[in-house]
Amino acid sequence: MGSELLEKMLPAIERIPWPNNSAMSELGLRSYEIALDEVDGFRGDPAVYRSALMTLQKSDCQPLAFAGVAYVVLHAAAEKDGSYVEEGLEECMAWLEKAQAIAPDLVEINFIEALVYVYGREHENARLVLDYLQENSEPYYRVMAAEVSYAHAVGDLEALEHWVEQASVHAANVPQRLRLLSKIADAYTAAGQTEKAIEQFRKAIHFDKANAELWHKLAVIYWRQENFEEAQRCNQQVLRLEPQMPAAQKMAQALKQKLDQGGGVLGKLFGRG
Repeated sequence: MGSELLEKMLPAIERIPWPNNSAMSELGLRSYEIALDEVDGFRGDPAVYRSALMTLQKSDCQPLAFAGVAYVVLHAAAEKDGSYVEEGLEECMAWLEKAQAIAPDLVEINFIEALVYVYGREHENARLVLDYLQENSEPYYRVMAAEVSYAHAVGDLEALEHWVEQASVHAANVPQRLRLLSKIADAYTAAGQTEKAIEQFRKAIHFDKANAELWHKLAVIYWRQENFEEAQRCNQQVLRLEPQMPAAQKMAQALKQKLDQGGGVLGKLFGRG
């Protein structure tokens, strides 16, 4: 992810023939939302980005295609440590400005600007954009989801809870609601509110039992609680779904030693003690 992915992606994007039609259309909006949902569903396979770009190419709407490219680049700029590659943020803004030059007042496009500022840690600018969009636009799921990202970035758990609730009401589909559950569960985990985190992860898993990442996060929480039996059950689910996940393999080894021998291996591997 991050710089390595962008190095391959950006030249390819420049070679794609994008739509010439500057007019908005139902097809364009529908294709745009599908592409953004594809990007949001990324779980490590870059083919998701290729699929989203192909969807945007067929949208027959230039400003939405350009905005969609900005969204793909922004997402691809994420590093494993949660930071964002500066070149990716700059490239995202360049594509976004192309879209805004054609369609300057579309909330469906302008919410991306708020995310660029959130991920670039320009929180004051992010707040200004979000306030403007809230005051001048009809309620829109992606603005509310951007509020969730902003609240998470500034550590405002109360606001995050509020915007997750609001975004859930305006979500268009189950995957969007599931991502909100995962975000608030992550926030509860970071805040040390593990029981609330478990509740939200369980809700998400109820609707997405094949999501190995959710099972792994739940396993980590149980491990931190020293509930090793439950951690092992979750870990086994992860390995059934993604047998090659390195973090899950490491946890499986540590759990086996802990449960079989009662040793302190978990602490050494996962930072306890």
